Amino acid sequence: MSIQNFYYTVTSSRSFFIQMVFTLNAIYYVTQADLNALQLVLIGTIMEVSVLLFEMPTGLFADHYGRKKSLAFGTLVLGLAHVLEGSTPEFWAIAVASAMWGIGWTFISGAEQAWIADEMDVKNLEKTFLRGSQFSSFARFAAILTSVAIAAVWSVQTAIIIAGIMLIMLAVWAFIKLPETKFVKVSREKGVSGVTHMMTSIKAGVSQIRGNTVLVSIAMVTLFWGLASEGFDRLYGAHFIVDYQLSESESVYWFGTFYAVAFLLNIVVLRFVERHVKGRYAQVLLMTNTILMATMIGFAWTGHFWIAVALYWVTSALRNVNYPLMSIITNERIESKGRATTLSMFGQLDAFGQIAGGPLVGMLALYTSIAGGITSSALLIVPVLYFLWRMKGKMTVS
Repeated sequence: MSIQNFYYTVTSSRSFFIQMVFTLNAIYYVTQADLNALQLVLIGTIMEVSVLLFEMPTGLFADHYGRKKSLAFGTLVLGLAHVLEGSTPEFWAIAVASAMWGIGWTFISGAEQAWIADEMDVKNLEKTFLRGSQFSSFARFAAILTSVAIAAVWSVQTAIIIAGIMLIMLAVWAFIKLPETKFVKVSREKGVSGVTHMMTSIKAGVSQIRGNTVLVSIAMVTLFWGLASEGFDRLYGAHFIVDYQLSESESVYWFGTFYAVAFLLNIVVLRFVERHVKGRYAQVLLMTNTILMATMIGFAWTGHFWIAVALYWVTSALRNVNYPLMSIITNERIESKGRATTLSMFGQLDAFGQIAGGPLVGMLALYTSIAGGITSSALLIVPVLYFLWRMKGKMTVS
């Protein structure tokens, strides 16, 4: 199996099992755990606090002990989190599972990109990341059908628990099977304490970012993406269920349809980008995020169910373009040694943005309306447009 196929296998399989949960957890939180708007946002905030606290230590773990080990362990923690979440429909259990999920994801986030970039010598990353996103979208589409079928025959809880168990099995497979041949260990000098070593690694990463104007712009875009995303992620489900009065049984089928069409659209969009972008990443991101802001606001206020559904589909497809394109730009501009640590810094910025933005949006939604909370999330994309515009100019000049 080629290294790209290993990458596609592990990322698409993980996407499949996670999407089994994400298809149903908005329904699970509202109808079975009975969470209110503030609690819905708080579980996301708890997750992002754990990401903020653990991104840097786990990035250093990946650079010191190996990206494969980090990736496998993170997948294991995700699986355990979903088993806990699905077995106990109460706020405290979901909150603990969210913290575990955030920790697990930090072991994966920088490590996975660093692993594939190193194994491929930073060559052909555009095709690999975009093709990987397409495979993941296919996997998510299949997961939607699977999770809806399981929920219809058994229950939402059963689907979530099964997905958690499968993630644990994937972690074992990844640990045994994934190749890692080009890992350059970041070693600690003799006599240097762990804290000093960590601070040295952090300073090296910060210096690398500060020395590149495009990376500085990426850092700011990442921060504001985090600020803008958390409110929408936690409130769109409640918007459909509460504002359009969907029952639990209706929600299972509707949410399956929402996700299925969104991922099919995402595959089409990513395929178009793969064929026609050819390096114009910043220009494409500027255009898609401008449209994204408009579709989020329209989704919040339309009042017509089918228009809201259509706007949700466009919003979801456009949001899924951000990650692979920004991954290409970022990995092309950072060094191999310490790559996972530097990538973790961007993960921390995203987490900080979601921590800061989530509760504010949740409070606004609680005391005004869900539509008001989603609108405030959309408006947080305005600074993103400025920094993408600035980044586009710098990349054109270079």
